[in-house]
Amino acid sequence: MSGEFEGRVALVTGGGQGIGAATAIALARDGADVAFSFRRDEEAAAATVAAIEAHGRRALAIKADMGDADQVMGMIDQTRTELGPITLLVNNAAYTHLMTADQLTPDRMRRFLATNVEAPYLATWAVRDDMRAAGGGAVVNVSSLSATSPNPMMVGYSTSKGGLNSFGHAAAIALADEGIRINTVAPGLIMTPRGDTVDPEMMKKFTSGIPMRRGGEAGEVAEMIVFLLSEKASYITGADIAVAGGQR
Repeated sequence: MSGEFEGRVALVTGGGQGIGAATAIALARDGADVAFSFRRDEEAAAATVAAIEAHGRRALAIKADMGDADQVMGMIDQTRTELGPITLLVNNAAYTHLMTADQLTPDRMRRFLATNVEAPYLATWAVRDDMRAAGGGAVVNVSSLSATSPNPMMVGYSTSKGGLNSFGHAAAIALADEGIRINTVAPGLIMTPRGDTVDPEMMKKFTSGIPMRRGGEAGEVAEMIVFLLSEKASYITGADIAVAGGQR
């Protein structure tokens, strides 16, 4: 435990499992009190709370849909009320469904944009006052390699993640004078519990195009996020960093 974030409050959207949970736990390990949103899996959220508290930090799990602007703002308000001002933000929650062009209805496209672009904007702008009052803060947006390497089943997802990349870069420039750093990480293939159900031959096909010949772990992405939030990255803002085993 480094104590890097001692006395600070972090908010991680989509923190109940996967990359979000690994990030929330790593932030607690390094001294932060951590709030996180989750949408459905209460058992996974409870496990994340327990892991945060095991590091002696306060934890707050907030059930919220990041595709609903009112719930996004409610999450911010609840975090401030129960933990305090937010100076570390990770916009990780995402709408990720694969669908054909015929399945991509206007309502579904709006859902991609609301969750993957609008929610990060709302959360970032909502914590600006907290960060300015503290003399600065840091934001990391979790994008995807699919933002720049889409496939036919990912029109909505890739478009929204490309928008998130642009938002991160533009916002970093706009808020630099306020002492707010904003960076973006783009994970590649990251292993989850679902990976255990994938046929080994299919997994071999998935990883054959990765120079490191394997999928990544959620904790490997989390460590990059924590680094970008830390003072070790004090001169890094507006960056897009792939965590993808050599893929681009």
